Amino acid sequence: MGQPPYNQQRENMNGNMNVDALAELGLFSAGILHEVKNSLQSVGNALFLLENERDLAPKVRQEVAIARRELSRAFDVSAQTLALVRQESPIAMSVNDVVDEVLERYAGKIAYKHVAIERQYKFTGSILSNPGAVRQVFANIVLNALESAPRNKGKLVIRTSACCNSKAASGVQIDFADNGPGIPDEDRARVFEPLFSTKNGKGSGLGLWVAHRLVLRQNGGLRLLGKSEGIQSGACFSVFLPLTLN
Repeated sequence: MGQPPYNQQRENMNGNMNVDALAELGLFSAGILHEVKNSLQSVGNALFLLENERDLAPKVRQEVAIARRELSRAFDVSAQTLALVRQESPIAMSVNDVVDEVLERYAGKIAYKHVAIERQYKFTGSILSNPGAVRQVFANIVLNALESAPRNKGKLVIRTSACCNSKAASGVQIDFADNGPGIPDEDRARVFEPLFSTKNGKGSGLGLWVAHRLVLRQNGGLRLLGKSEGIQSGACFSVFLPLTLN
């Protein structure tokens, strides 16, 4: 067969160059973020030690607490950005195991707020997916639930079950239902927008947006369920992940 026309060759070449350039930019950005995160960790450690000084003046202690809170937001932005540029190869993984790993990560926060965790695992198989991305999705949703759950009376129910999506693709549905105040009707359409937050400036506004993007990369879906799905109170986020990425 002959060579494609010159214009087509140039378009193909430019397309490959753009893809390669974006991939290189992503890796470069990830490297910078990793170094910045390490530096911020050192600053965070210093602020922690300073805040625990016995002779610290109340006004100074208050300012240090504010600095630590803002630093925490910077950590969150770094983590969410790294999750988007991380390169992974799909492997066979247990969804239930990943959920358990995330709950273990937040065991301290769960214990501190006395949030009751109820596991309803009806799907026991494996899927072919990117575990790092799935772990980040679950972590973002669980953290949101824990922060909104009432202290001492909070509850988070996590259900996994086999299902098919609207395109008849076989997969697993993972529901995260909490008993917090829920999402106001006027905000429901915006929960997956970048930088949108209902936490009055306490969050980065990236968690659910990043989760949504990562789920789409797994050829899945993420929805906020409502009254039409039987949710009368609290918030329930439902994740669909296909059995394979093909």
